[in-house]
Amino acid sequence: MEERKRTKAEYRSSLRSKRLIREALITMMRSKPFEKITITDIVRTADINRGTFYAHFRDIGEVLDSIKEMALSDVKEAFSGLSPDMVLANPRILFEALSSMLSKDSDYYRLLLSVEEFRKAVMDYRFKLVDKYLMESTAIQHIAPDAARKAELAGTLDFLAAGIIDVYTDVLCQAIPVTLEDLPDLLTKIVGGAIRQMAELR
Repeated sequence: MEERKRTKAEYRSSLRSKRLIREALITMMRSKPFEKITITDIVRTADINRGTFYAHFRDIGEVLDSIKEMALSDVKEAFSGLSPDMVLANPRILFEALSSMLSKDSDYYRLLLSVEEFRKAVMDYRFKLVDKYLMESTAIQHIAPDAARKAELAGTLDFLAAGIIDVYTDVLCQAIPVTLEDLPDLLTKIVGGAIRQMAELR
């Protein structure tokens, strides 16, 4: 029993250390180019020793990869179980999932999105969201019978996806007086209307 308690405590301590290291890197990236950040910078900012850093990561590049993987994993989990046809039929379910994911640790995501490199990675990810997810839906195949129409819809969906990312970023950074809880209603009205228009214009 004692061994089990120690293992749980060590696991919690390990998770905490990894989080401190990731957050320290993100904090440093707000004011310094990634190439100029040193392990000394990170351990000082995280208030840990070098041994703790090396117990979890080989180098700073591995920390950065870990942050990107975690962010991508969070988004994939939010999408889990939501088919593109479900999202196009009722976009609210996607916005509720995203708002729920972000509200679990809004401070962390706010910090993450304040770094230009991560913001760019998120914006780049929208291409996968549109091309590999939404454009594969049976609804899109139905309303876009030819390549020209598909390209038109892809452009519209990309525009909407970029706007949605910007709105979530602004809400997290408190740049607009809207809460994460408000977003599903607000975005459903906007995106739902756009989707209906796309369907009517075929």
